[in-house]
Amino acid sequence: MSSSSSTPILRSRGVKLIAMLALSFTLGACDYVASFTKPKQTPEEAKAEGIALGAGCRQAGQSLEDCYQRNPDKLKAGIFAGWKDMHEYMAAKNIPTVVPPPVPEKTEADTAKEKEAPKDDRAARRERREREKAEKADKDSKSKDGGDSSSSKK
Repeated sequence: MSSSSSTPILRSRGVKLIAMLALSFTLGACDYVASFTKPKQTPEEAKAEGIALGAGCRQAGQSLEDCYQRNPDKLKAGIFAGWKDMHEYMAAKNIPTVVPPPVPEKTEADTAKEKEAPKDDRAARRERREREKAEKADKDSKSKDGGDSSSSKK
């Protein structure tokens, strides 16, 4: 009898132990999950990124103002420093500005294809609804015109 009375006690202790272990592993993983989020950028990293962007803009032949406009959320001091350093380097080494290839002009056929091809499912559904409304409006106007002309003939 003593063995049967100790079984529920062992079960409850086992359940409590398992619950405590599960809780400790779950709470312990909070730091692990937090490491997946993007950490905030330090000021040094922000300036280094700005320097790289500024140097790239100068090498591509973009003006400083264009570089600021294309990267409004980046540190302007870093962009300026990178642009200036690259300008001096390119002048000292007689490096020409890299001009990107021109954007190919779109033909009428390309424009027509873009109009025909929906961007996504929502756009396709919206276009279909608009087309159905237009067809319905045409049918309604034809039936009204047909009904009006028959009544005016009498």
